[in-house]
Amino acid sequence: MRKFSVFLFFISGFVSAQNISFDAKGILFLSDADLPAFSFDNGTLYREKGASDKFGGILFPLKYSSPSPISEEVISNSSLNNYKSIATSRDNRIAYVLESKGALEPGSEQPRKNLPDGHYISVIDISNLQKLKPEYRFPVGVNPKAIELDKKNEYLAICTEEYDKEIQVFELNEFGKPIRIIGKPNLLPAGKITDICWHPGGDFLAYINQETREIGLIKVLRDGPTQKIIRLEQYGTPLKITGLPTHGKFTPDGKYFLVLDKKKEADNTSVSEKGEIFVIKFNLEDASSHFLLSKAEVEENPSNFIIHPQGNWVVVSNHRKSFEDPEKSSLTAQSSLSILSFSVNGTIQNTGNVNIEGILPFSLAFDKSGQNIALGIFQYLSFGNTFGGIEFYKFSPDRTPKLEKQKAKIITSKGINAIKVIEDY
Repeated sequence: MRKFSVFLFFISGFVSAQNISFDAKGILFLSDADLPAFSFDNGTLYREKGASDKFGGILFPLKYSSPSPISEEVISNSSLNNYKSIATSRDNRIAYVLESKGALEPGSEQPRKNLPDGHYISVIDISNLQKLKPEYRFPVGVNPKAIELDKKNEYLAICTEEYDKEIQVFELNEFGKPIRIIGKPNLLPAGKITDICWHPGGDFLAYINQETREIGLIKVLRDGPTQKIIRLEQYGTPLKITGLPTHGKFTPDGKYFLVLDKKKEADNTSVSEKGEIFVIKFNLEDASSHFLLSKAEVEENPSNFIIHPQGNWVVVSNHRKSFEDPEKSSLTAQSSLSILSFSVNGTIQNTGNVNIEGILPFSLAFDKSGQNIALGIFQYLSFGNTFGGIEFYKFSPDRTPKLEKQKAKIITSKGINAIKVIEDY
C-alpha cells in the first residue's frame, strides 16, 4: 500500500523549521478516488488504475524526519451525497465510516450521477493512529447520508435514501457493535432526509428533509428503569425554509441549531447564487412551533461549516466555482472561507470572506483550543501527479485578518472529502 510523505512549503528566501500549530492528538480523513475534481463541470467519472478510496490517520506532533506520518487503509467512501461521514467513539478507539456511494470498477468511465449505491458502515480500530485496523462493516439502508453518535456512545443515528430506513438508530454494546435497531417515527413526513443530529442532552434528534425543505425534531422515548430507547416520536411541526438545506449542527450548549443552505446543486453551473446559514430555535419544552431566528449569507456552493468551541464563531467552506475546467475557466482553484460572528441571542452575521487556493474544500475543523483550523483540500491545481492535502490556519477573532495561513501543510492522495479531529492525548 502506498504511503504519502509530508511535503513542506516555505517562504522564499530562506528555509527554517516550521511546525504545524494544532492542539490535537491527530486527524482522521477520507479520500475519494472515484471523483475527478472537474466532474462537477464535465459530469464524467473515471477511476484511475491503482486508485482506491482511503481512510487515513495522522498522529501529532509531526516530525520532519518522519518518512511516513500517514497511516492509510482502503475503506469505501464517497464525497458525493453525504454530509457527516465519520463518527468516533468517546474513548477514541473506534471510527464509523459511511459508504454514501459505492466504488467504481478500475478504469471504468460513466456519468457522475450513476455511481453504484452505497450500503455499509465500516468500523475501524483507531486506538493507534499510526496503525489503523479495519474490523468489520454492517449493512444499513441504501446510500447513507449522515452518521452521528450520541455523547454516551450508546446509540448511532443514521439517515439513508431507502424507504422505511430514512432514519435508523442502532443500539451499541460495550464494544461498539450494533445489537438492535430502532426504526423511524411512525409520523415522520415523507421525503429525502439528508442529515440527522443528536441534541447534546441526548433526548432529541434533529433532522433535515431536503425534499420538503423542512427542519424537524424527534423525541427519544426511554424505558424508565433501564433508560434504553423504546421508540422515536415526531415532536412538533417541522419548520419550513427556502433553498436547498444540506446539514446542520447544534451549538455546544444545545441552545440553537444551525443549518447550511447551499441553494442549488454545484453542477448547476448556469445559476450563480450565494448560500446561507440559518439559525433555528427548537422548542424543547412542548411540541409547539420551532422558530427561525436569523440567517446570514455566505458564498456560492458552500460545502461545510464548523462552530467554535465557545459557540461564538462559525466558519464556512465554499467551493465557489473552483471545480471548473482549468482550460476553460479562470475561476478554477479559487475557493473561500466565510467567517461569521454568532451572538448569545441567536444573531449571526458574516464578518468577511477569505479567498483560498484549492479545488473543492469539503471539510474543516477547529482544534481543541479553537485557535487553529484544519482545512481539507480535495485537490490542488497542478500538472503531472494530482494530490490533495490538509492546510492549517491560525484563527484570531480579535485581529484583522482573523485567519492566518500556516506555512506547512500535509500532502495526501487526491480526494480529501472529510476530516475529523481526535482531540484527546
